[in-house]
Amino acid sequence: MKKIILIIFFIIVILGILGYNYLYQDHRDVVTSNATASYTPSELIDLFTDQDSANDTDALDQVIEVSGISTATSTNSITLDGQVFIEFNTPHKVALNQTYTLKGRCLGYDDLLEEIKIDQAIVINPSN
Repeated sequence: MKKIILIIFFIIVILGILGYNYLYQDHRDVVTSNATASYTPSELIDLFTDQDSANDTDALDQVIEVSGISTATSTNSITLDGQVFIEFNTPHKVALNQTYTLKGRCLGYDDLLEEIKIDQAIVINPSN
């Protein structure tokens, strides 16, 4: 009887360790990750607004690069071409009406605001 209880205890401990490691995985580091694809804002909008939802997986929850002209800025975010809202990992100083290439994780398309959401972004190539 003690042998069965001991075996059940070890199985529970192993399942607990596996469950903990699954739930508390390290976060993906966007800074060191390579981008899976590069897009313009209009290409991203077309990708998410077409009728084929299988195309969404090309960018959804992937590290991507986006190049466009800044139309709205703050210290924590930028909007490219009025269509892609990008939230920075750390505060950045960006200027209006400048071309930027940014890398970040694509969260998807916001139907209400009709824009693509990207977070954990970094500036790769600011124009001068």
